[in-house]
Amino acid sequence: MGAAVGDVTMHELTGGPGRLRRRVDPVEAERIMLRAGVRPLTPFPGVHKPWRSLHEACGAEIAPLLSNVRRRGTACRQCGARKRGAARRARNAEAAVSVMLAAGFEPLVAYPGAGKPWLCRHLTCGEERTPTLNGIRGGGTGCRPCDLAARGWRNWTTQDAVTFFQNIGLEPLEPYPGSSTRPWRARHTACGRTVSPRLGNVASGQGPCRECGLEATHRALRLDDEVAARIMREKGLEPAAPFPGVDLPWECVHLVCGRHVSPTLTNIKRGQGGCNGCAMEAASLRLRMPEDDAAAIFLAAGLTPIAPYPGSMRPWAAQHVCGRTVTPTLSNVRTRRGICRYCNSAFPFAGPANLYLVTTDDALKIGMAAADGRRIRTHELRGWRHLWSIDLPTGDAAYNFEQTVLQHWRDELGLPAAVAPDAMPQGGATETVSSHEVSPEDVLSFVLRVMEEQGITEPNVTMADCASWQQPFG
Repeated sequence: MGAAVGDVTMHELTGGPGRLRRRVDPVEAERIMLRAGVRPLTPFPGVHKPWRSLHEACGAEIAPLLSNVRRRGTACRQCGARKRGAARRARNAEAAVSVMLAAGFEPLVAYPGAGKPWLCRHLTCGEERTPTLNGIRGGGTGCRPCDLAARGWRNWTTQDAVTFFQNIGLEPLEPYPGSSTRPWRARHTACGRTVSPRLGNVASGQGPCRECGLEATHRALRLDDEVAARIMREKGLEPAAPFPGVDLPWECVHLVCGRHVSPTLTNIKRGQGGCNGCAMEAASLRLRMPEDDAAAIFLAAGLTPIAPYPGSMRPWAAQHVCGRTVTPTLSNVRTRRGICRYCNSAFPFAGPANLYLVTTDDALKIGMAAADGRRIRTHELRGWRHLWSIDLPTGDAAYNFEQTVLQHWRDELGLPAAVAPDAMPQGGATETVSSHEVSPEDVLSFVLRVMEEQGITEPNVTMADCASWQQPFG
């Protein structure tokens, strides 16, 4: 199979199995290719194998089979397709021209194909357009300006557009953008506002200025002042200012509580009460736990209330089983937290402690520490410097003085914490203040003055070495 037999080989088959054919001479094969306009680029591979060649008519490199070239007389698939397409267009050209003429288009060039733009003159408007035959057959108009005009749209010239804007009270601030669907910046002469309406919108009846339109709508829908005031009084609200409009805050006095409030008439008509303070109090009373139930929770935790129940989130004075008076919140007691700081805290609220001040270059920190604790040393290991400390008989006293200093910083001076929590892994960031705003001397003077007011006239103050005080502050 494949060995030569006389002048034929089994490899050169042209028909079914077993049919043999004479071997093709390579010179004859090349002559067949040249007659078809194809110049071989490689030696003859065989009748039924692709032969890399150059089609001289189009310059494309192709690989036809000699058997196909000999049977068809052509070798280039692309050129064959173009030739067949041209023949098909030629057959259909007359019918295509008839379709275009029937639609009002006069072809100006040869028929290019059903799906390609075809340069024509639109006989209705005389302008050159490029519709496609498929588009016309599908019901398209082929001429957008004529189509828009037929639907009521207008073709605007620059002068017509400018004149129209001026006639409706708009002074253009920029050239006409070329389309009635694009925003056109102008000044509304009636109110002086800069607006950007679309020419097509105002030409169809829309107003030239949105704000003026809203104001006109409000005026048309505005209630009489007396009617509006009567609605507010029916809800227990006495107007304290002229009626501003249905959706604007209206200053009133709530007759139930005497608060000055500013509801809108729209919200009152929707059923809102008008006073946020009364609404919050009503919600609090509605959701508030009965005092007997709250007292039962305190008693179960070893706390005997000694004051009326203030609410779950507020401190409630009670006596703990240890005999001390504490002020936990009901919410903390329910989660078994903060019941008695004397019994449940590692800090000695009932034992000796001290109040201290430490510093860095940019911040001061007030704090409290056990008399024999390592709190100050912990800060020093993190780069803080100890400035002073005051010995006190109980941690309670240290805690109260610390809170007094913090209240002075936050509430009276309005100063925030100066250190972020992640910058103080040892804790205490909320007890800091900027040393650019407060000096160590100011803090010490304030503490000593408060102590003197409470009868502590000669506190034991331990001052740090001079080097800590000689560092710059602020």
